[in-house]
Amino acid sequence: MSAELLSIVVPAYNEEESVQAILRRCLAAGRGLVESGAASEVEVILVDDGSRDATNRLAREVPGARVVAHPANRGYGAALKTGFEAARGVWLGFLDADGTCDPEFFRELLALARRERLDVALGSRMHEGSRMPPVRRLGNWLFRTLVRFVSKRSVSDVASGMRVLRRESLERLYPLPDGLHFTPAMSVRALLDPGLRIGEIPMPYEERTGRSKLHVLRDGLRFLRAIVETALTYRPGFFFSLLASVLAAGAALLLLLRLGGPEAPVPFYLAEGRLEDWMIFRLLLVSVLLASSAFLAVLGRICESLVRVVNRDLIGEPAGPKWLELLPVAGAASWAAALAINARPLGSYLRTGTISGELWALPVAGAAFALIGVQLSAFWAVHRIAWLLAERERVRARAGAAERQMLS
Repeated sequence: MSAELLSIVVPAYNEEESVQAILRRCLAAGRGLVESGAASEVEVILVDDGSRDATNRLAREVPGARVVAHPANRGYGAALKTGFEAARGVWLGFLDADGTCDPEFFRELLALARRERLDVALGSRMHEGSRMPPVRRLGNWLFRTLVRFVSKRSVSDVASGMRVLRRESLERLYPLPDGLHFTPAMSVRALLDPGLRIGEIPMPYEERTGRSKLHVLRDGLRFLRAIVETALTYRPGFFFSLLASVLAAGAALLLLLRLGGPEAPVPFYLAEGRLEDWMIFRLLLVSVLLASSAFLAVLGRICESLVRVVNRDLIGEPAGPKWLELLPVAGAASWAAALAINARPLGSYLRTGTISGELWALPVAGAAFALIGVQLSAFWAVHRIAWLLAERERVRARAGAAERQMLS
């Protein structure tokens, strides 16, 4: 395997109108890269993703191109992964078969990747000279905005279909989906993984040949799902904390505002020293919201601990913030609060066999605190497991580094 060999993978599904032209353009671009010294060798691989037209036959008629075929349609991402497995190069490039991207642009992408030591270099269609349809331009802007909100950094074209990447980066980029949302998932993973570097430059982009396989609404939702799911694997605390804050805010509104009822519970209790029977359903909902908010807030931090175990670049860091060590104390305090809140109604029940009317709301609040106590105690156990796993990986990493140093 040559360190300077570039493999160009072209996924195709029912692209008989453009397949021969794009393969010939890729082969010509490859010869130019070799002649200029930008690559020692270039191979072109077309992956026929179960086409039902003449794509496979026409592709095999192009001298110099390799053709790999799926017996049935498996998806854009699956075709790319098959191409990567068949490729010999350390540099992997890919572009769509519809003629929208210029294979000559691989020269600029390779130069960018080498110059800035990138793992992923992509061509951006988000510029004034691009002929991208307006609806797709809007979708890409929305996805870019979401990615920036989650990762604090972004690229202008998260779904670009022309890229160059290092083969050695695939291990960190995988797993990736089989469908058209392969590219946005790759972009988000590269942006969130501290061990990966991604960059971009504007590229020429033309209207496609033939009919597009992209369904704006359906595939747009898949892109959105891929972005959120991938971000969850790197920044779960962000999403869980956001949802926990929404639930806590909802509970506060139910307690402090009327929201359709004659009175709000907290102002009424402060003024009258009691609660009305009709408030029980609202207070039950408040209890559920508060318990769920606490659950999600701590769950997010525990997930962050697990991410540090999985991510090799974070093995040396603590498996979560220091306040997680206080979970047993917080759990015990929550249980103590539950017992304190229920002391009067429990005493009333033990004396009379009933709970007096003015005390009925206290067991509701006590149950919420008891539930939170259980959650905090359980999460502390999970946190300790994550910490032990992180320590084991840290020791293994140190031993491996020492062994490599002795061998060298």
